[in-house]
Amino acid sequence: MMMRTVMGAVMAVLVGVACVAQADDIEAAKARRKERNAQITQILKAGDASEGADGYLVAKAGLDATKTGVVNAENADRKIGYTAIAKANGKTVEAVGKQAAAINQARARAAQK
Repeated sequence: MMMRTVMGAVMAVLVGVACVAQADDIEAAKARRKERNAQITQILKAGDASEGADGYLVAKAGLDATKTGVVNAENADRKIGYTAIAKANGKTVEAVGKQAAAINQARARAAQK
């Protein structure tokens, strides 16, 4: 009985640590996205990438390595956010991405004006 109680406490701590780590990941992803927002806007305005129907950026063929890195980093951070939103709302990451796509595409159109 004592062992079960100890194991239960250990599991609770591990789950708590995992939740805190996930929250830190989400906040870090938000901060990184905010920092690179001007670069993303510039890449979209230049037509070097576009907003995909899945909520992620789609790089144009022949995009240089630096811009490709920015696009890949943005997509990775979007996935962190979409995953958190999906988990909190009982949806799939894909469904959240598709919902975000409509918003992202509207923002991209507005930024190109």
